[in-house]
Amino acid sequence: MYVSIGRRGAIVFPYRVCVDGHEDGCLFRVTTHIHADHIVDLDKSAIYCKHVIATPITLDILKVMGYTIPTNKAVALNYGQSMNIDQDGWLRLSIAKADHIPGSAQVVLDTKDACIGYTGDFRAPGIRTEILKDLDILVVDATYGDPSYVRESEDAIMNEFVKLLKKLLTEGPVAIYAYHGKINDVMLKLRQWGIDAPYILSSSQWNIYCVLNRYGYGTSDVFHQGSREAEEIMKSGWYIEFALTSRYSFLRRRKGISHVLVTGRYGKTVARLGGSWVVGLSGHADFNELVYYVDEARPRLLIVDGYRSQYAHVFSSYVKSSLGIEAIVKPF
Repeated sequence: MYVSIGRRGAIVFPYRVCVDGHEDGCLFRVTTHIHADHIVDLDKSAIYCKHVIATPITLDILKVMGYTIPTNKAVALNYGQSMNIDQDGWLRLSIAKADHIPGSAQVVLDTKDACIGYTGDFRAPGIRTEILKDLDILVVDATYGDPSYVRESEDAIMNEFVKLLKKLLTEGPVAIYAYHGKINDVMLKLRQWGIDAPYILSSSQWNIYCVLNRYGYGTSDVFHQGSREAEEIMKSGWYIEFALTSRYSFLRRRKGISHVLVTGRYGKTVARLGGSWVVGLSGHADFNELVYYVDEARPRLLIVDGYRSQYAHVFSSYVKSSLGIEAIVKPF
């Protein structure tokens, strides 16, 4: 049973199933979540595939992000749901929970010959991410597949993050930069940790927030930038605005506002970086979590995604030597 990873990142399962990318001949496209490296060539899939499959949240967010998927092609699967992709019922495609951003999913293809899974991006395996077991082949994300990527606990990071924000908010407004979906995750966590400053969102983030709010991911005191309420709040100088990581380099030049970049690619909990701050809060599993997932799953063959991780070969070697599980990297 052959599984490959294409040159543009598509996870290619048998029977013309592609995940998080598109290859010629694919009839079924699964999108695990909305991040850029997982929606590559989605426009092609919307044209050439029979179905484009994702969780309801992911499909709705893609719509407000400007992607057009014909209604007769879009298939929404909730966690635990599955669909037949052949007439005889031998091929079943199912979706499992992944904790990364709202709507994130794992994918399983059951055939009469084998069971194949793909984790997508995840964190907190066995707690907030279901561990896929009894698989012949597992494709794993290994963004932080190097042993040096071991983080503090999320509670420890949030504790330092909240301390920093409370201090910065006494000095003026704060801008927080993160990826799509991660912004909403940070918004909710800060409320849970007692940060009550109003939130200001740009139009693009507001549209995504409105979708997530319908699915129960809303919180208090969130305002659309440019609205009358937001203008009054901004005059007060006590608020938090959220923007995409891609805007950080440009927007951090602004004076009179503190800038905080949230990224898992920075090893420390909280650190000063020039005139800004960096918080090491990640939506990806660290090295120990990756090892735990694979050790619990114990597939017959592990394929490490080498398209999305520079540490794929390091992680593959570790799995073979330390866990005794056959592991390879694709693309080679």
